[in-house]
Amino acid sequence: MEIVEYKYKDGLLEKGFYKAKELIKEGDRDEARDVLDACIAIIANEKHINGKAEEEELEGVRIGVWLKRFWNTLENNDLLL
Repeated sequence: MEIVEYKYKDGLLEKGFYKAKELIKEGDRDEARDVLDACIAIIANEKHINGKAEEEELEGVRIGVWLKRFWNTLENNDLLL
């Protein structure tokens, strides 16, 4: 089992969101799910390790909005396991 460290870097969430949408269009559902899950894990890390609140912003967007985008994309494309 590989342990992955999910560290936030500026621009990562936006890139991940658009990459996942592109992968869904291409039919690569497993990779899209992995990207979305990684983005959620990055946000969780920011909240837990760095004490960020859902009202705070990453990349100019509230953390709560990012989470909603990622979860909605998973749900709306039937990617939840």
